[in-house]
Amino acid sequence: MHRRNALLIAVDPAAFGDPDAFAAAVDDTLGTLKGLPVADGADGVFYPGERSASVAEERGAKGVPVAPKVWRELTAHAERPGIAPPSL
Repeated sequence: MHRRNALLIAVDPAAFGDPDAFAAAVDDTLGTLKGLPVADGADGVFYPGERSASVAEERGAKGVPVAPKVWRELTAHAERPGIAPPSL
């Protein structure tokens, strides 16, 4: 059994000072992070959520990949009630 836990806290940065200064500090931090050397065999240095946002954008543009076996099963099930699956 796999469990995934998350804690999300929403904080208004304006409560702690100038929102523009906060945004600039975040940009500086991300710039520093992205400028770090990449580990051997890694695709890059990523901040939390960056890869999933990239995947979501790519799938929105190109569609969601479906394994051939799953596609065959979906097509077979769709044929029973006469549903024509989309062409590839």
